[in-house]
Amino acid sequence: MVTARFLLDRSVGGRLLVARLRDAGWDVRTLAELYGEHRSQTMKDEEWIGEGTRAGFVLLAKDHRVATRPLEAQAIYMHDARVIAFSRGDLTAAAMGDLCLEHERAIHRVASVAPPFVMSLSSQGLRRKHLNVPGRRG
Repeated sequence: MVTARFLLDRSVGGRLLVARLRDAGWDVRTLAELYGEHRSQTMKDEEWIGEGTRAGFVLLAKDHRVATRPLEAQAIYMHDARVIAFSRGDLTAAAMGDLCLEHERAIHRVASVAPPFVMSLSSQGLRRKHLNVPGRRG
């Protein structure tokens, strides 16, 4: 299995999720760890998508709608990003951790899937989302 490195969006689960994933052996970083607290809070989504992807991370986002918002979808497409996003934005850190660990093997496998993509993570597993990029299918 490919060892994936994950970068968590600022709104994903906080310290509890990071600790839980690290305890399970995941290589996880937060935006604040990489860029400092102030910059991490002021980065535009398209900026952290590009920088995180260039640094080799699979991106973990709270909101699967990132695939449909034009600026974010364009950034995912242009930077060949691999994004996993929770299917529901109201999940607690504990619920996010449960989902990640329940579907751990599938999540780590997507590190070898050709980008760009957004996968929505729910209790049923991963499902590929359509990227809202004009002139592109999938």
